[in-house]
Amino acid sequence: MKRTIVYLLALILPIWVLSSCKDGKQNTGGNETNDSINTETSQLLESETQENTELTESEDEVTPDDGDEIPPGMFAPKEVARLWKKENIKVPGQKSDIVALFEAFYSEWPTLAGNRIVHETNPKLAPSDYYYEEGSIIDRKNGYLESAWYEGEDLGVISACVWNRKNGHKLFAVNFHAEKDFLCFYDFDPAKRTLTPEESPIKREHLNNPDKDPIWYTLPHEGKTLEVIEDTGEEEIATTYYNFDGQNLKFAGHGN
Repeated sequence: MKRTIVYLLALILPIWVLSSCKDGKQNTGGNETNDSINTETSQLLESETQENTELTESEDEVTPDDGDEIPPGMFAPKEVARLWKKENIKVPGQKSDIVALFEAFYSEWPTLAGNRIVHETNPKLAPSDYYYEEGSIIDRKNGYLESAWYEGEDLGVISACVWNRKNGHKLFAVNFHAEKDFLCFYDFDPAKRTLTPEESPIKREHLNNPDKDPIWYTLPHEGKTLEVIEDTGEEEIATTYYNFDGQNLKFAGHGN
């Protein structure tokens, strides 16, 4: 509406000025009216410019940062946290070590964090090293993988480990410590070559502070104990332990 008024005034104003100056006679009242119209026009133009500036600033505020964008075909960790329990995963080939299981997990749930590890173990599966840096741990012998990175002042970590079960299966776990901290647990059946989602052994009633979510999970690089790091609310941390008994992870007490 304001733009229409401005355009009309821009058309009418020159005609009015020519009319008021006819025969070389200056009209005082006309000058006053002309000044009034010029003032109103300036105000409308100023108002429109201000609105356009505010709109641009608002659009800038909601534009995501390029560094936060997830490449096509990949998942954000929070999406994996919401969906991972709904899908069984086929493990191709004949191998069933930590690398084979993690690559199968990555094929189903590709993430920027996982890309860092798989780019080293299988570049054909993860050809783009979005987050690649030196320092990833790939320990086939002890069944452990880890990669860490900094996003500004925040530390991000992805890790995975495997425990051998008495029944010939494997317990496989993946931990994301990024925008959302969570664990995925799977049972690997070597006969079916399948990873099946499994309920977490970590229960709130085991924790030091059941009312708060843990701030960190530590999968074992060596040994068989999983640690849950908690905030006690007193500027201190406490740890809850789960030991592997040959088949499952069992609550094993607390520590500092």
